[in-house]
Amino acid sequence: MKISVTWDKPIHLKDGAKFNQVYYCPSLDRISNKAGVYVFARSFGAVVAPLYVGQASRLRNRIGQHFKNNVRLMISLKQADIGHRILLVGRLKLGRGQQKKKVLDIVESSLIKHALTQGYVLLNKQGVKTRVHTIKSKGNHSSKQVAPLTMLVERK
Repeated sequence: MKISVTWDKPIHLKDGAKFNQVYYCPSLDRISNKAGVYVFARSFGAVVAPLYVGQASRLRNRIGQHFKNNVRLMISLKQADIGHRILLVGRLKLGRGQQKKKVLDIVESSLIKHALTQGYVLLNKQGVKTRVHTIKSKGNHSSKQVAPLTMLVERK
């Protein structure tokens, strides 16, 4: 299956104290209300580190709910390491015969697995850090091509 996601420019989150929120999204109204995925992240220099990965059949509605109702996640984002807090939004383009829910599940789980294999700790379980197994390998040059020295795998 070929899956297409178009990513919008990063949105910088603002302090939400005057709205009685932890953060607010100044351009929430410009986010598409179509299906897609989103990533709350922190940026520092050229590095962008994902903190939370989500999916939604209606992006603007779902993301807006996080700012208003998911205080635990917003506080966890604020308590994460240094960096500016940003929101990345990816709009899904469904191909002929593709089922929205199935494609969203594939993209979201792939983004989560990719982040974990890169060594990032995610807040995906109700604003709690994702628990991982750490697999350390030793070996020769050939084995390092298929099994890196350190791999992180989500605990089930």
